[in-house]
Amino acid sequence: MKLLWLWLLLGLAVPVVAQPARILLIRHGEKPEGRADPRLAAAGRERAQRWVGYFTASPLRTPTVLFAPQPTKGRRSVRPIETLEPLAKAMHQKVKTPFASEDYAKLAHQLLTDPELNGKIVAVCWVHHSLPQFAAALGVEPAPARWKESDYDGVYEVTFEDGKPRLAVTHAE
Repeated sequence: MKLLWLWLLLGLAVPVVAQPARILLIRHGEKPEGRADPRLAAAGRERAQRWVGYFTASPLRTPTVLFAPQPTKGRRSVRPIETLEPLAKAMHQKVKTPFASEDYAKLAHQLLTDPELNGKIVAVCWVHHSLPQFAAALGVEPAPARWKESDYDGVYEVTFEDGKPRLAVTHAE
């Protein structure tokens, strides 16, 4: 009986591997000239509205959960959250913000181990300079090239085939 309990405890200690059907990584919309304003520029707010059509046009892109980084004292930007807010409103969801922007690896781990996300479509809006490393933290090999500063409509689409992540780089427009 003691061996059975030990076996059960060890089995619970092994992390559960979840495989979302698809993880869609995008960057936040356009920022105002100068970096002092943590909010979206008018062009960024317009782009946020266009993302609604992109994500809802196909069931293969319609997310069941939305993630963005939380604003922190050092990084006050709310642009990723604002980029997903129109989609969240249209889908009657909330944007989840469990981690700061530099903690993309923690979110990647959560996406890959949370059994509630298994088979789901997940949309993540993050800061562009971390997106290649975010994809790598999801297991994409090799890590994608640096995200271009001028690219506001790019999408990293991560899917899983036989447990191995696959990356497709597309654009919404």
